[in-house]
Amino acid sequence: MFSRRLLKLAGAIIALGIGYAIAAKLSLRLAFFAPSASPVWPPAGIAVAALLVLGYRAWPAIFVGAFIVNLTTAGDPFTSLCIATGNSLEALLGAWLINRFAGGIRVFERAQDVFKFVVIAALSSAVSASIGPTSLAMDGFVQWADYSLIWLTWWLGDLTGYLVFAPLVLLWWLSPRPPQEPQRTEAVLLLLLLIALCETVFGNWFPEFIRIYPIGFVCGPVLLWAAYRLTQRETMTGIFILSGLALWGTLHGYGPFKFGTMNQSLVLLQAWVGVWTLTCLTLSAAMTERRRAEAALEEQKETIELANRTKDHFLAMLSHELRTPLTPVLAAIDLLEMEAKGPAAFRENLQAIRRNIELERRLIEDLLDVTRIASGKLKLELTTINAHEAIRDVVEMCRSESEAKRQRLELQLEAKAIHIMADPAKFKQIIWNLLKNAIKFTPEGGAVTISTTSDKQDLVATVRDTGIGIEPAQIGRIFDAFEQGDQAFQGRNSGLGLGLAISKAIATGHGGSLEVFSDGRGRGTTFRLTMATINTSLASIRREGANHSAHAQHSWRILLVEDHADTSAVLRNLLSRRGHQVAVAKDVSSALAAARREPYDLVISDVGLPDGTGADLMNQLRETGLRGIAISGFGMSADVERSLAAGFVEHLVKPISLSELEAAIERAMQR
Repeated sequence: MFSRRLLKLAGAIIALGIGYAIAAKLSLRLAFFAPSASPVWPPAGIAVAALLVLGYRAWPAIFVGAFIVNLTTAGDPFTSLCIATGNSLEALLGAWLINRFAGGIRVFERAQDVFKFVVIAALSSAVSASIGPTSLAMDGFVQWADYSLIWLTWWLGDLTGYLVFAPLVLLWWLSPRPPQEPQRTEAVLLLLLLIALCETVFGNWFPEFIRIYPIGFVCGPVLLWAAYRLTQRETMTGIFILSGLALWGTLHGYGPFKFGTMNQSLVLLQAWVGVWTLTCLTLSAAMTERRRAEAALEEQKETIELANRTKDHFLAMLSHELRTPLTPVLAAIDLLEMEAKGPAAFRENLQAIRRNIELERRLIEDLLDVTRIASGKLKLELTTINAHEAIRDVVEMCRSESEAKRQRLELQLEAKAIHIMADPAKFKQIIWNLLKNAIKFTPEGGAVTISTTSDKQDLVATVRDTGIGIEPAQIGRIFDAFEQGDQAFQGRNSGLGLGLAISKAIATGHGGSLEVFSDGRGRGTTFRLTMATINTSLASIRREGANHSAHAQHSWRILLVEDHADTSAVLRNLLSRRGHQVAVAKDVSSALAAARREPYDLVISDVGLPDGTGADLMNQLRETGLRGIAISGFGMSADVERSLAAGFVEHLVKPISLSELEAAIERAMQR
């Protein structure tokens, strides 16, 4: 394998020498002003590209090719040796500088490296342009008076060869495959248009028109379009075709660059080609960078979306696993509370258990609410509520915690218009978060005041405390998710930092606002919630309808499908105590068998079952007209939508209290 690789390298170096010699021999036929000084010198670009691809060890091929060509064209062994040395040093210096400062073989992938390449090409071309003419002048082949013009011709020929042929060779070497559709079609159309324009400019079709007007610039827009839309390889191919056709036309005396001597014409032409090459190559590199950045952003977007989906799935599974064990506990509390009254301490213990389960439930909801808010899927079930009643309910839930810290919890509900259109649970969640926050950050013996006032058509609810306050620098971040406020206070009162962010989003979702005020550390905090009120008479009508529904009690035949043994047992006992006839199944197959044996009014089914899903069950039972309530630890909007699409009329999220279950049963049966 090593010998095969060595043979391939040797063959490439030999081919380089032959190719260099042929290109140089053809180029020297255009040396009209002085021997060995051609204004068109593709070998310069071929040489530096070859060294970048094959390595510095290929330089002898350049030296030998240049020496033989110059020895057989003009001059003597001394001048041929000097010129060959200059050509070799030009290629070696250019390749080393490109590798060192401009990205090596990937030099044309960034616009800034393209500019470096141009500077390197100008510097290294000056080496050959200085050594060659000097040796010719010293040996008497050219006059010193013509030295400056010879130097300029030599340098510009090598520079243009650098700019046109080095990119062409490298870009086709790195990407030899043709472009894919639809770029291929666009590239062909641009190529045909470019050829047509070149023939128009350099084909002597309109000689008088060309002599008067600067028609040579009409080829520019096509090159710019190629640089903007296509790759660098297609752009350089277009420039190569342009320079070839322009050279042919100029040599035949056609086109806008026909001046005085042929050497002057070719020098002007090469300068024109060089400017367009620099412009289009830079633009193409910039567009390539942009496409890479867009691709990287798209890849990052896909990665972030995948991570977001994974996070949502994790939160959904976490909430399910955390909620499921809470359901039998909460249902058991309902059962115990239905028993004969026991000692006061016993009832207080039950209430303490209920409060802590509700707290755990609220923490789980907070985690999911963050995801819903971020994705714009926060769902609000609006109805008419009495804001004062809702506030009193929340205060009673938090009163024991306030009393444990010997705080003064005061109510000043003075608003006249107190009915609002809101999601009852979400409105209570706002008040609960604000009140819990005030109690948490208010020391023992402090005061927490909840007040309401009317402001035109709005209800303004204010939660004021005498706690630690908020620094001015933190006011602007207090509603950010996971913001913890005073860092020094976190050790004793740390939390998730989600309550205020969620409350702000819920208030905004209701068309209201939530603001915070504080005079600084140790001066307390005030939160002000503003909600629009509705007509009192309309609220009364809706409330009467709701009360009528709430008092309509029935006994139903219920099929309970639940694979969690504790949840199944407790819910069965709870529903039976409420007068319902309850049959229990633990999976889809047994539930279908039970439904075939006996008629039922309602099925209450867990969503996740051992042999299928609650949706599978409901899809088969809905044809019989049986109504269904889904219960699940999954509570995202998509979960609810899937349940409703399967035929369930209600979707309850665990843990489920007796009041929630009864209300859902009544709603389901009224439909």
